[in-house]
Amino acid sequence: MNVDHIFTIASSIAFLSWTILVIYPYSSRVRNFLLGGVVTCFSVIYASLFLCYFDPESFQSFSTLSGLLSLFSNKEAVLVGWIHYLAFDLLTGLYISKDAENNKLNHWLVRPVFLFTFMAGPLGFLFYVIIRTIKTRKYQF
Repeated sequence: MNVDHIFTIASSIAFLSWTILVIYPYSSRVRNFLLGGVVTCFSVIYASLFLCYFDPESFQSFSTLSGLLSLFSNKEAVLVGWIHYLAFDLLTGLYISKDAENNKLNHWLVRPVFLFTFMAGPLGFLFYVIIRTIKTRKYQF
């Protein structure tokens, strides 16, 4: 399977996963499926691609911005990075889902946060922390 197909399939799975999470934000069955199935699958794909396309010399590229830029000048490296983002952003969304349920936050407050987390993970997480801190009057993890 070529990298374009892997990109399309992974992106579609991520979109579907986020859609399900938005519809059922406090479902433990959904969280278990997404964590045990989708995030784990993304992790296996990531590990496989990483092992196929990165060699020990590639790690030197991570030490400078210019090196990182050159590393991401090929499709394979960008795909590895993309799968990494998909996995960790969804993992962050699952944390938000569980934590929001534990803190009894209204699911309508959490749903928009998922959009930001899907599109820009750390920004969505920051919005969640702000909302949770305001609603619970506590800043703790």
